Amino acid sequence: MPRPSPSFHRCSIGALLLAGASCTAAEHARRADRTALAILDRGTDVVLSERESSARRPEDRVPEPDEPEVQGEGPETIEHELLVLDLARALEIGVSTNRTFIAQKENLFLEALSLFEARHSFSPLLSSSISYLYADGDGIPETHSGSLLAGVSQILDTGGTLSLDGSTSYFRSDDPTLTTGERTFDSSLTVRLLQPLLRGAGYEPSHEALTQAERNLVYAIRDFELFREDFSIDVATRYYDLVQQKQSIENVRRNLEDFQFGERQAQALFDVGRTSELDVLRARRNRLDAENQLIEAIESYQLSLDRFRVFLGLPADEPIEVEEFAPDFVPVVFDVDSAVEVALENRLDLRNREEQLEDDERFVRLSRNDLLPALDLDASVNVPAGPDSGFSNQRFSGENASLGLTLEIPVDRVSERSAYRRAQIFRVQAQRSFEEFRDNLVVEIESAFRELERREQSLKIQRQQIEDELKNVRIAQLRFERGEIPNRDVVEAQQSQLDARNSLIREQVNYEIARLQLLADLGILFIDERGMWSE
Repeated sequence: MPRPSPSFHRCSIGALLLAGASCTAAEHARRADRTALAILDRGTDVVLSERESSARRPEDRVPEPDEPEVQGEGPETIEHELLVLDLARALEIGVSTNRTFIAQKENLFLEALSLFEARHSFSPLLSSSISYLYADGDGIPETHSGSLLAGVSQILDTGGTLSLDGSTSYFRSDDPTLTTGERTFDSSLTVRLLQPLLRGAGYEPSHEALTQAERNLVYAIRDFELFREDFSIDVATRYYDLVQQKQSIENVRRNLEDFQFGERQAQALFDVGRTSELDVLRARRNRLDAENQLIEAIESYQLSLDRFRVFLGLPADEPIEVEEFAPDFVPVVFDVDSAVEVALENRLDLRNREEQLEDDERFVRLSRNDLLPALDLDASVNVPAGPDSGFSNQRFSGENASLGLTLEIPVDRVSERSAYRRAQIFRVQAQRSFEEFRDNLVVEIESAFRELERREQSLKIQRQQIEDELKNVRIAQLRFERGEIPNRDVVEAQQSQLDARNSLIREQVNYEIARLQLLADLGILFIDERGMWSE
């Protein structure tokens, strides 16, 4: 078969290049879409093709038998004792088993590991290696050779690197023609200094990684402390929400008892002809509505309990309950102007932002340093030991010294110049962001005081309203018994009383959470190891 001529190859290559050039960007996009869709189709078929047929379905519920189950039969079940939580116990469990809290502690630990690595890289670093080679064959004499290298290096505060390296080698051969004998040792010591004189010279440029790692750990510690404060407030919010729901259930149950009494009362009055059948039906409907409201409240409370258990990180089969402990009213007597000054001094996040401004200023200086040309000094001294047949017989004699300078000619500085300008812009942006954060902080503190004052007034109003609603219910019941009003007015009075009680609990919780948040905003909410705060 004849081989294609060179012209044929040139034509083929040209045709391929022309075909490739004719592919537009849209065609490439369509090809990419087709490829990706094909991969997705195959992947979807593999992952989901048998999902419906292989999915496990729950078993049908077994009807309860008429007679109790015989004890001792079937698998043994472990019943956990009911865990009744107060706020302190909930906080203690939360800081021990909450998954997010544990992850935050791990992140802080990882930051500490990063600092340890950075510090290690700026401490004396040891290095060593050992090698061995054996050779033998037809016409080749048997030889053994090996070497041992060891060294230590240290980054200096001046930005230079000082190193000490030692090496020794061993060679043995059965070749009788060697003049050095069948066994030879050879060693040397080298001291070397690499010192930048312009770019990279000094502590700040050379130790930037260590400096930033140390500051990052400080930021992480403060952030974790802020997280602990927020976490404790979050636990308190969830806990008091459960207390509120639990007390609301009691209020609904008490309201249900009133409706049950009202139904019996309406029926009795109807039997003696003092009210209409419509009032009896209305009383029954209100009782049924109250029963349904109680069922919904209990179901909502149980769901909130389950979610709280998951939040704390407790086992799924461990039953919990919360104590009916409403927060006490603690008045806030701080002066607003003094509180703002305290916040500006105490806030950990504000201190982080202030010090991050210092980081940005340092980045500007480092970027300016990168604009300098590189002028490096390289000085070394090598002390050899002459080869000898015995390792202990080697003698270090003489020395070889060298001294050199390397100057970089700064021809292209586009990247460095752009980096320097970016650092300047970032510094200005960070300053504006810090000022905005500080101004918003002042506004938030002042707003928090106004909110607390409003909630305090609301608490007083709710307490007065409960007293008024209680009187209103008594009056409505007496007037209904005398036949002056229908039982609809009694129902409305009872519902208003229920709403007032629930509102009081809600305002108590909201006030306490707002007070705790204010203390955190002022930087005076201190959390102990168990998650409880001290003021």
